[in-house]
Amino acid sequence: MRKFLLIVPICFVLPFAFSAQPLPQDVSRFIHNAEACEHLAGEFDGELPKRQQDDLLKNIHQYCKVAQNQLRILEVKYQGNAKVMKVIKSHANDAVSSYERE
Repeated sequence: MRKFLLIVPICFVLPFAFSAQPLPQDVSRFIHNAEACEHLAGEFDGELPKRQQDDLLKNIHQYCKVAQNQLRILEVKYQGNAKVMKVIKSHANDAVSSYERE
């Protein structure tokens, strides 16, 4: 009976594990940049030494600018694909959408 109870959930979950289609490469790159942007923006602290602040700002500008540009392009490219748009929107965090280089 125990084996049966272990096999039943596997029968229901296994088909879904292989049915997911991989994301388009441009969307995967956007996710990477958006996550890096958000992480780095969260690391910034005005009390850090000046050199560390400068290094962080450089990386923030690099990832956030690219992610913001990618977001604009992907929103147009995948506007008719609800599944991909859901993934894109879920990674379009505040650090990306509100990024402005000073």
